[in-house]
Amino acid sequence: MDISCLTFQQMLRPGSDLKGCTVAERCSIDFLINQRSLLDTLVTAGGDHADYMSCFVKGFCVANSRSCARLLLREPAGTESGRVLLYACPECGDISCGGYSVHVSQTDNRFTWHAFAYENGYEEPVIIDGVGPYTFEKQAYEATLNKAEWLMKE
Repeated sequence: MDISCLTFQQMLRPGSDLKGCTVAERCSIDFLINQRSLLDTLVTAGGDHADYMSCFVKGFCVANSRSCARLLLREPAGTESGRVLLYACPECGDISCGGYSVHVSQTDNRFTWHAFAYENGYEEPVIIDGVGPYTFEKQAYEATLNKAEWLMKE
């Protein structure tokens, strides 16, 4: 079993207000697995658009803490499918607009992300073939998620 490296980079969605159409600015993170954007990987494999924010968004401390706890399996996933939402609508963050999710599992020293899907909470999730599974060393995984949560507090 290969161990993957989970890191992240900041991702900025510029806001705008043009002729009464307002687009919210969002600063979130993009997960990087082995230095490759997970969002790009999912969008390419799923054939979807790329206008998403991650589950760690600047200024949403409570939601960020909940996301961290879910990814560390300290809280239930928060979806009917049992997957943790990784990327969601940048306007409202609601799963019903559609988003990317993952099953998270843990052994003693490792966390694994598997069975990635596109889901909206009211239709059957669509599994994204060819992405994952990814296995992470427990301490590095926990440190990365805690750092992402901390970085997005401001």
